[in-house]
Amino acid sequence: MTGTLVLCLLISGAGPQVEKPAPGRAKGIVLPVATRSFRTGTTPSVDRTKNPAAAYVLSKQVGKITMFWVTPNGIGLYNKLSQTNPVAKKTNYEVLCDLGLVPVVNLNPWTVRPGKGVVRNDGSASRDFADAEFVHRMCEEARQVAVRFRPQYFSIGNEINSVYEWLGERAFADLAALEKQVYQAVKTASPSTRVLVVVSYSQMVDLPGPPRFHLVDKLAGAYDLLGVTSYPWKKYAAPDQMPADYYLRLAEHTNKPLGFTEIAWSSDPSQGGSEDEQVAFLLRFLEITKGLRVEFVNWAFLHDLPESSVTGFVVQRGHLGLGLRRYDGSPKKVWEYFRALAELQGP
Repeated sequence: MTGTLVLCLLISGAGPQVEKPAPGRAKGIVLPVATRSFRTGTTPSVDRTKNPAAAYVLSKQVGKITMFWVTPNGIGLYNKLSQTNPVAKKTNYEVLCDLGLVPVVNLNPWTVRPGKGVVRNDGSASRDFADAEFVHRMCEEARQVAVRFRPQYFSIGNEINSVYEWLGERAFADLAALEKQVYQAVKTASPSTRVLVVVSYSQMVDLPGPPRFHLVDKLAGAYDLLGVTSYPWKKYAAPDQMPADYYLRLAEHTNKPLGFTEIAWSSDPSQGGSEDEQVAFLLRFLEITKGLRVEFVNWAFLHDLPESSVTGFVVQRGHLGLGLRRYDGSPKKVWEYFRALAELQGP
């Protein structure tokens, strides 16, 4: 799922009414792990009330990590992040921190434009990621964000192997070189910031042909955490069909910990999914990632996206049914399981 799927951040200073968590874990929930070595969180998509503040407060019941997307998320990100929320009298980034959340700031060098396909994320239609001026502007954008906000986590490229799938090896090599320069700009400005570069695991291992693990090799020196998005329901009919080494293969190509920025299984019956399969996927995921160094696991999304959001361009039918909760606001089965995971002793 590309970074152009942006959540509207209209956080107000009002105290929204949300359901209170039940004390302790729900009866009957058994997880494959007794403790957590990683943080949890979700992407706080809204329900039918369209109240972002309520979504963010509710998301705290399943962890502190939150993917923080704004638009623009390429050139222009710093100016957008620096805008003051007129109600809260501070930036939305600061509002989220005040809520006790840990925002993962997202800067993306690429985007998709109608009729153009994959292009640079600077408003142009160019596909030249090696252009010196573009490289300078991206590094400066990242530096300014790092100096102003000093985020705990800063993603400097989302699902960047999409560039390889659309434009080929040469364009990806140029993008990988750009990522390494942006990484240095961030670390120089804010050494404590944990920098991610995110790959789409589905594109890496589930597409026809051999796995594209060589793309991870090319990113060495560009990140502190390898970010991963994973939607295996697109390939496997059921979670128990996922091989035991499905994720473990990543350890052969990186010595860095992993940050799962998006995981989900669809519950949409029209796509062969169900709520029971969502639960089964979470349990299978926890089981087959035990041998990996995982820093955080973020579920996409808090609420299902509505059918009205399907445009065929940014939001497709495959994005439906991914939430922990339904669009009407009611919880699905997987909500209680993910909340139980968040309640385990962890970092």
